[in-house]
Amino acid sequence: MSATAGSLRLTIPENWYDLSVADEAAENAVVRRLRDACADTGIGEQPAARLADFARRSLRAARRSGVLHVAGTFELHEGRPLVAIVVAALITPPANADLLDALTEHRSGSGTWTRVSAVRLDGIGEAARVHGVQDVVLDDTTRRCAVMHTLIRVPGRPQVLVITGTSPDFTEADALFDLFDRITATAVLR
Repeated sequence: MSATAGSLRLTIPENWYDLSVADEAAENAVVRRLRDACADTGIGEQPAARLADFARRSLRAARRSGVLHVAGTFELHEGRPLVAIVVAALITPPANADLLDALTEHRSGSGTWTRVSAVRLDGIGEAARVHGVQDVVLDDTTRRCAVMHTLIRVPGRPQVLVITGTSPDFTEADALFDLFDRITATAVLR
């Protein structure tokens, strides 16, 4: 599936949802689809409610942050629910701040880690990447997640495109990083 938002095009896996962050009606539609997927796969009401709450809070945070695009999946993987989300946001970093420093700042507990590297994306060129297992705070709730940020300078503009993949299923971090890398590699800036 190919999804377009503003000046960005990403190709997402066929079994993923293209999630609108436009308004509360779009948020409600996403939560309904998530609850339907839970019911279809035999996930109980309490875990489904927690996942729906997490999705709703994530979408609201994304909308407040001016996100361009969100895509995600909810599926059973080896008998357990797997949730993964990719978010693309166009940001203007403050002139006196280092974005990489902000992304690698450790506020987490033991068992977390980050790595910084340079990657080359076809049609885009060099980009910076930060990935690892981090404690993510969302609406005062901390959850350990596998996280990958790819930072792409937007030519001719003082902006950076940040494509972030995240999943609370951090025990599968390496496979998730491969997946997030494949999705990010499809990015096309217009």
